[in-house]
Amino acid sequence: MAKKLIVVENNQWSFADAGLLGGFMDYNDNSTSTTPVTLVADTWTTIPNDGLGGFTNKAYKPDGSVVELMDTSTGAIDPTGLNLGDTLLIRNDFTVTPSTNNASLEFRYQLGTGAGSYTLGKRLGRLDEGSGVGYRFSLTADMIYMGDINTRDNPIILQVKLSSAGSFVNAGTAIQAIRYKENN
Repeated sequence: MAKKLIVVENNQWSFADAGLLGGFMDYNDNSTSTTPVTLVADTWTTIPNDGLGGFTNKAYKPDGSVVELMDTSTGAIDPTGLNLGDTLLIRNDFTVTPSTNNASLEFRYQLGTGAGSYTLGKRLGRLDEGSGVGYRFSLTADMIYMGDINTRDNPIILQVKLSSAGSFVNAGTAIQAIRYKENN
């Protein structure tokens, strides 16, 4: 029996009678907990994630052709098992410790390749509670959709940039895939 996504009257997705059409994997990093990443002022730094942290959870994988959602050798999100129209919700959890007060922090996803390369970024604000203080960022979800093969067929690289020197510890990245109903 084919799984079908049901849309209820209020235009909300319902999985109740259709079975699982999505799922998540949570990749916790172990490498930066023992050796934080050094951040060079005003330089984009790629976020590592080895997936070997104690709270890594792959028990609720998305259905379909998804084997992994992250390449743990690079820390990049791997959307290649998804279909066009599928969506990722991504929750990152990391701590940045600036060397100076009032440092500005930015985060971005680097997507696509070659002439089609693009970024999706956001400012995470001024870190103004003091230097040497760890600022944790978690529980905010970002959405990336598979609108073309340039996005789907290439790694999605996670990066941070701090306006001063500092350090970075990655707790992990939880990635939820929502499968587009026409693909299932």
